[in-house]
Amino acid sequence: MEIKAVIFDLDGTLIDSIEDIADANNQMLREHGYPTHELKEYVKWIGNGARRLVDASLPPLLRGKDTMLYLNKYSACYEKNICNKSTLFPKIDHVLNELTEMDIPFAINTNKPQHLTDIVVEEYFNTWTFRSVIGHSNVFPHKPDPKGALHFARQINCDPKHILFVGDSVVDMQTAQAAGMIPLGVSWGYGKPGMEGDNVPVIQQPEKILNYIKINIESYED
Repeated sequence: MEIKAVIFDLDGTLIDSIEDIADANNQMLREHGYPTHELKEYVKWIGNGARRLVDASLPPLLRGKDTMLYLNKYSACYEKNICNKSTLFPKIDHVLNELTEMDIPFAINTNKPQHLTDIVVEEYFNTWTFRSVIGHSNVFPHKPDPKGALHFARQINCDPKHILFVGDSVVDMQTAQAAGMIPLGVSWGYGKPGMEGDNVPVIQQPEKILNYIKINIESYED
């Protein structure tokens, strides 16, 4: 299947942001007098939106209840410290440069809140032109709802079956499948993009994204 466009997840796929996220949430917990958590715990919680991460970090008796107080405090802490330790994963800049040279449009679809997503993209990705930057908002629900991904497809007038969806979690792969797109998992992030019995391909290095695209294009042309 010819690939004409690419959608990327953000955290765990393009950018290694887990330390800033953990630091911000631990600051929120300390300010409320609650126990903090090690980085490995946040790796397990990331990927399903800030509300679920915050809820999972709270003391057991507070989980599953109204978390807005804690969520708002976490968001404020994170916004102030969002670019302290985060970095692009190695070779991601090369991948984005090559996609630009190939004239393949690309976008971001993340469960990070839209206003925080915009800050990260402005800080780390201002060198490149993303055709869409879609975070969680009142307009676009959390993945695996495909609304954000399909919005990008309509924006560039591309059949979803020609769009590659790249991510590090099962949620990303479910989003790709729900949108009728091509799923591609990555191993360098925080999640496990494939589950037992899945046929989702998983790559180990960012450069393999380009190989995957070129192979599919060449197969289509043949």
